[in-house]
Amino acid sequence: QIAKNGKKMPPAAIAFYKQTDYSLEDLVSKDPAVDILEEFSKKISEFKPSLIAVSSMTTNYYQSLEMIQKIRPKCKVIFGGVHPTLMPESVINEDVIDYVCVGEADEALVELCEYLDKNKDTSNIRNLYLKVKKGRKVIIIKNKLRPFVNLDTLPPPDLSIFDHRYFFRPFLGKIYKGIYMSTARGCPRGCAYCVNNRLRNIYKECGRRYIRFQSPKIIARNITYIKKKYGINWYKFSDDTFLLRPLADLLKLKKLLKPLHIMFGCSVDPVTVTEEKVKAAKEMGCVSMSMGIETGNEKIRKYVLGRNISNNQIFEAVRIMRKYNIKISTFNMIGLPGETKENIFETIKLNKKLNIPDANVYVMYPFPGTKIYEDFHISRKKFKNIPAMEEAYLFNLSNVKNEELLYFLRTFNLYLVLPEKYWQKIEKARKSPKLYTVLIQIAQEIINKNLD
Repeated sequence: QIAKNGKKMPPAAIAFYKQTDYSLEDLVSKDPAVDILEEFSKKISEFKPSLIAVSSMTTNYYQSLEMIQKIRPKCKVIFGGVHPTLMPESVINEDVIDYVCVGEADEALVELCEYLDKNKDTSNIRNLYLKVKKGRKVIIIKNKLRPFVNLDTLPPPDLSIFDHRYFFRPFLGKIYKGIYMSTARGCPRGCAYCVNNRLRNIYKECGRRYIRFQSPKIIARNITYIKKKYGINWYKFSDDTFLLRPLADLLKLKKLLKPLHIMFGCSVDPVTVTEEKVKAAKEMGCVSMSMGIETGNEKIRKYVLGRNISNNQIFEAVRIMRKYNIKISTFNMIGLPGETKENIFETIKLNKKLNIPDANVYVMYPFPGTKIYEDFHISRKKFKNIPAMEEAYLFNLSNVKNEELLYFLRTFNLYLVLPEKYWQKIEKARKSPKLYTVLIQIAQEIINKNLD
């Protein structure tokens, strides 16, 4: 794995592979102060891997590729994850990449290790794209996908490969030991800014079980094991929509998790939030829910983003979550196609009316495979020039100037915390660092008062 230093929590999904017969090493720097390229190169020299597996999204793909290109390891290299799945042809054509895993790698990666270990022909392993030399020519082999893996067959994650300092994270003024954990795969929505539709089409040949849930029994088994062995007491379920599960499933899970006395956070869709489901989640240990509202303008949300959700549905979802004392955070986007400065203020005002003190806001990133990417004909060259999520404003999709987008990124939560009587001062603070510092201090006092 290649990742930037300072990640919030280790991804438990990688740790499933530790339960195989093969040696596994997390190639992330264990010291945030160390240069990651230097540390990565050192790790390769010490560990001497037979295979380097890189999981990447679009936002870190070119950074990961550049590191491999600079080091030029002598072993085989496989890239997997969302970006290689969506653009396998362009990825496999990179000279430093030997294999691309399309789709889920749970079984394909283990099978590849087995074949390499026994010097067997790897050209027929399902889910893999690979290069094979035939004379002077190099042929790209594109294998079919295998059936979906049964999530209940996956072993509990072995977290021993991670530096345990990365497990600690703050929550409401306290420090907890936590990890990300997946209990389901797939999402029924087809949002214009998400790759879900494209993934569903890629997976068509695998059958109808695109949306799958781990059984309550296996989830409880894994958490019991992790808590006992590693002392993990805080979990972030990384499922797209945790409350998509049937109510009967959630009630079974509640019975199994309640005695474990854990805390967890999850992501939800407003349309899946019901009184019964939130009550069950709360009783099994849920303390926070994140919900994507994306924009305060209903027409943009429906016709540009492809999410037919009304503001009233969002208000009702928040009402239910707040009734059960769930901490609520929202996901919001600015820089949307056709968006104006007034539309951004609609998003701010919606969060304000919802009384959301903790809003996540990003500039829209047109990921490959999304409808917005296709509609705006984003070139691959442009992606190489804009590799970071923080630079998404350079795509210039909205009617708002780049400096304005950066300003709203910096001040979005100030607008939410401070009373409206301060809003004109927030605007003036753009040219006055001293005033900005004063406003930050006032906002901090309000936050501390609310925490008390």
